[in-house]
Amino acid sequence: MFGGLIAILIALWFYRSAESRDLPGIQWAIAGAIAFYLPNFIWSLMIAKPMMNQLHAQNATAMASLLGFSSVFVGAAIAGLVYFLVLRRTKSTLT
Repeated sequence: MFGGLIAILIALWFYRSAESRDLPGIQWAIAGAIAFYLPNFIWSLMIAKPMMNQLHAQNATAMASLLGFSSVFVGAAIAGLVYFLVLRRTKSTLT
């Protein structure tokens, strides 16, 4: 649920930024959601899940719960990079 709220905020951020630059807002909102969810899923499946299984076996539940949220932070960081490296540098094609 926390990740879904962050994805909505990122999509809204991309939408408003694109609209202020006269770019297609819906397409950029979808791109922002993809920029969040793709690294989020990759991180959670390839890194977080195996490490969480190992931590649960050691009864380190506090560390395992922090690791569960790490995919949200990774997704948000990558979406931020996409924003600063791609969207902010994109010029409007409308003149």
